[in-house]
Amino acid sequence: MDKKAKRQSTSNRSPLIWIKDAWFLARPYWTGPDKYKATALITVVIIFNLLMVATSVVFNKWNNAFYNTLQNFDKVKFYQLIIKFCFIAIFSITCAVLAYYFRKILEIRWRRWLTAYYLDKWFQSKAYYKTKFLSQVSDNPDQRISDDINSFIVLVMELSLGLINAIVTLCSFSVILWTLSGSLKFMLSYYHIVIPGYMLWVAILYALIGTYITFKIGRPLIKLDYQQQAYEADFRFGLMRIREHSENIAFYNGETQEKIILTNRFTNVVNNFVSIIYRQLKIDIFGIGYGRVANIFPILVAAPRYFAKVIQLGDLMQIANAFGHVQGALSYFINAYSSLSGWRATMDRLYGFLLTIENAEKLDGLNIQTNNSYLRLDKVGIKLPNGNPLAKNISFDLNSGDCLLIKGRSGSGKTTLLRTIASLWPFANGNIYQKNNLHSIFITQKPYLPIDTLKNAICYPQTQSLPNDAKINGLLVKCSLGNLNNRLNDLASWSDILSIGEQQKIAFCRILINKPDIIYLDEATSALDEETEELMYSLIKSELPQSVIVSVGHRSTIAKWHNHTLDFNKLIA
Repeated sequence: MDKKAKRQSTSNRSPLIWIKDAWFLARPYWTGPDKYKATALITVVIIFNLLMVATSVVFNKWNNAFYNTLQNFDKVKFYQLIIKFCFIAIFSITCAVLAYYFRKILEIRWRRWLTAYYLDKWFQSKAYYKTKFLSQVSDNPDQRISDDINSFIVLVMELSLGLINAIVTLCSFSVILWTLSGSLKFMLSYYHIVIPGYMLWVAILYALIGTYITFKIGRPLIKLDYQQQAYEADFRFGLMRIREHSENIAFYNGETQEKIILTNRFTNVVNNFVSIIYRQLKIDIFGIGYGRVANIFPILVAAPRYFAKVIQLGDLMQIANAFGHVQGALSYFINAYSSLSGWRATMDRLYGFLLTIENAEKLDGLNIQTNNSYLRLDKVGIKLPNGNPLAKNISFDLNSGDCLLIKGRSGSGKTTLLRTIASLWPFANGNIYQKNNLHSIFITQKPYLPIDTLKNAICYPQTQSLPNDAKINGLLVKCSLGNLNNRLNDLASWSDILSIGEQQKIAFCRILINKPDIIYLDEATSALDEETEELMYSLIKSELPQSVIVSVGHRSTIAKWHNHTLDFNKLIA
């Protein structure tokens, strides 16, 4: 990752740093394989936006002619100008519709590419798992990928195109305003002061004062927007956990405590939202007043020249219209302040997410080296994340058909050893050897079942060349799951439908389908009765006689299926 990602993101960065941050987050797409199509699309969008600005200039001149026609009671020219207005309006609407269409096409292409890019980073080196070992973790990675990427793209497009429009509008209408406003002449003491194009300078001064006040009022909004996203995500996560653990909560009658937890989280949402309301209210009060005054202010300033009959009504209205465009362009940051604060908060969250991934990628587990053994450990030591030793001098050598039982007290580190063998535990030392091109499978106490068809859930993680339904039905019968034979194509959340015992039997079907060379079983039969447990072990022993089995368990009944034992109580550091 670029070194810029290591910087702590804060809302106090200068505007130049904001642009650099935005480019850092946007650069992967705009320098990637889709860059030519993206450049073509953004060019088309900018062209249509510039055409809309040109239409505004044409309409400004039309404004002058229209009000002069009204002042002169010229009926024929009045209807001619109405027809001209229709053509201008149709052209402007067409440009706006096409600009919107191509912009949205670009946004969805960008989002699709960037989402895939972030997912690759999240899954790369198992960063999605290793983040649990970090002391500082970006909250709610799912929200970073699903919401913040989209928000960042939409806001970048909105703010960048708005800025381009503001610059072009400012340049176009500044010339008009300078030309129409004439010179302001007055005496100051003994000096005769002449200010050419004074309306332009009035517009600039008016916008600068408004921008300064808006930024002073709205600065805290950036932090509040950032916090709101975090509080909302925490509340949603709490609701998801209720659904995930609904049965346990119901058995415990834990509704009161869960409601208290959720209420506290929602209180944070409400309190922060109220703070946002008050801060936004201050911005809106000033912004509405600023905008209303801007409607009458140019007419008030230019009125003396109109009443002196130096300019006509059309000139006055054209000056007011040009002043509004110049003042609006200069007030870009006032009008976009809420979007800017949300954009900064979004960038901070994406930065935090990338920094979390980068730190997680540094947590490498032990590299598996190649030799002739199916699985060999040589003086492996395991530590806790705080550095305290957990176990040491773990050594064994397993070959085809060997079965190892790892036993010991709860919390002694048996499951952590399996994580170490899988290169998931980053706090270990020693050497792990394995024969080349061996396929392993890890089965935990509560097997993972994706929300998918039952067939895909059984075959997980296989996605191609799946066995036919008849073969899977036969395996289900062997594993005492014949009642599921007619549900292979049903799509459901099987973790919520099947009991833990049924899920464990599904896991053994998965083993028989995947045919791994090394099978890791972590309390994989804890929810099964002894008869069913014996059936499961006999199945994998008979169906996969060459496979190595490494079991973690407390039951004495599984000892007979293993020819090696590792007592973790003797390895505690």
